[in-house]
Amino acid sequence: MRICATFRTTGVSAGLVAVAAVCGLLAGCSSGGADGGGARSAATASEQAVAVGLTSAEQVASTLERSVSTMTTTVVYTAATDPDHLLGTSRGYLSKVAFADSRVQPADVEGTKADAVVRGGSIETFATAAQAHARARSIESGAQGTASAGEYHYYVGASLIRVSQVLTPAQANDYELAASSLG
Repeated sequence: MRICATFRTTGVSAGLVAVAAVCGLLAGCSSGGADGGGARSAATASEQAVAVGLTSAEQVASTLERSVSTMTTTVVYTAATDPDHLLGTSRGYLSKVAFADSRVQPADVEGTKADAVVRGGSIETFATAAQAHARARSIESGAQGTASAGEYHYYVGASLIRVSQVLTPAQANDYELAASSLG
């Protein structure tokens, strides 16, 4: 079972932390194994990504583009081009792409880089789902007052889908539905 969660980061609150904790607990319980152990949770999360064959951000993006017609992949990052310098590092992701969403108006993103999350989003794929959730928490905790504040987060296996905060909740819901259909 894959758990997709939506977070709209407008600031760190106790409620948001509680929701993240519950999601983490549910992910650990979703294996249904008799051992009920936390060690199995990490293995199950990485097995889920492999089970659907979506082991890279590029594969996740390609699959999502079939469901979200306004999405277009714009950049497939390498370690040399990753602006966050996390690609391939021990604490970073295994792959990353940026995408544009045609519903984002040019006036809303004036002055931002061509690959900025606000222009559509990005997908970051990790070794485990736990790492993807940890990355989202890191973004959320540091987002207050930054360009990342208010972005939407969804998950497909070990991939974090970051969606522009410029989109309305109904528009962002297209990504949530597409992500949930994958698992």
